[in-house]
Amino acid sequence: MTVLEIKLPILKTIKCGIRFQEQEKYDSILQKSDEKPQLIYKHSHRCSVSFMAKQQLEKFTKEISDKANLFMIDVIHQRDLSNAIASQLNVRHESPQVIILKDQEVIWKGSHWQIKGKDILYTLNK
Repeated sequence: MTVLEIKLPILKTIKCGIRFQEQEKYDSILQKSDEKPQLIYKHSHRCSVSFMAKQQLEKFTKEISDKANLFMIDVIHQRDLSNAIASQLNVRHESPQVIILKDQEVIWKGSHWQIKGKDILYTLNK
């Protein structure tokens, strides 16, 4: 899996899943969910809760990436994409937010303090 590094002011470099840019990439992710679960993480660098959620994902990156592909949306710079995904999946936009897709359906979604690595792994192991 390709890992994107993002340098944020005041913070150390953080690693996250692939950051996707356009609707076509989303369509590809949706189709790939037929083969393997896809995890979409919506992050805001302006939100302290987003950093806590990101730490949960980073803590379990190895285990999660064994079970699912990870992708990140920067909700500040990719607002249109974030809103389009929320609309297409019929999931209210929140940030931070994790959406897990399998067989082109949402099998789990969580936001804010619901984003826990162990809960995500539990869902992926079902």
